[in-house]
Amino acid sequence: MSIKKSALKTLDLMTTTDVAKALGVTVRSVQLWVEQGALEGWKTPGGHRRITRASFNKFNANIAPNENKATTRLNVVVVEDSLAMQKLYRMTIESWQLPIDVKFVSNGCEGIIYVSQHTPDLLITDLKMPEMDGFAMLKSLRDVDDFSKMAIVVVTGMQAQEIEEKGGLPKGVRLYGKSPVPFWEMRELMQGLIDRKLEA
Repeated sequence: MSIKKSALKTLDLMTTTDVAKALGVTVRSVQLWVEQGALEGWKTPGGHRRITRASFNKFNANIAPNENKATTRLNVVVVEDSLAMQKLYRMTIESWQLPIDVKFVSNGCEGIIYVSQHTPDLLITDLKMPEMDGFAMLKSLRDVDDFSKMAIVVVTGMQAQEIEEKGGLPKGVRLYGKSPVPFWEMRELMQGLIDRKLEA
């Protein structure tokens, strides 16, 4: 016998559809998060996934609510698990004194949620991260409607051959090395994106 929705509420459980609607992502993305342990859940005998509300709340708490920023400011999200790298990005980007708002998240799961809810102008991501790596995140983001409108930069120490062996990167993604990070190229890219927003 299937559990009715009223019973699910009483038990503080959510379906994958509930979570997908709440986060603005696809059901498949939620299924992947459960499989990878990013969301606490399990399969019923009938094959349906159930997620605890406590796990959902914890998962969603890392993503700040959307703020109504001026449309001329560049919205950038950096997906990077290293706090040292986050600090380097923040200090460097702030030193440019450009109209840029930067959000940092630490893994692919958080990156998907942020992109789905905020539609940033630019996504900068590492490839090797805990919970969900950059490869899985980019693959999942292909389901997001505005994916093609977003500029994407991958910054990694991985060699090109290793990247190809792991499935490669989506078309149009810029690939930068980490030794050192070519911030001068990033600045030119961001300045170009800002100019485009001003012209729109």
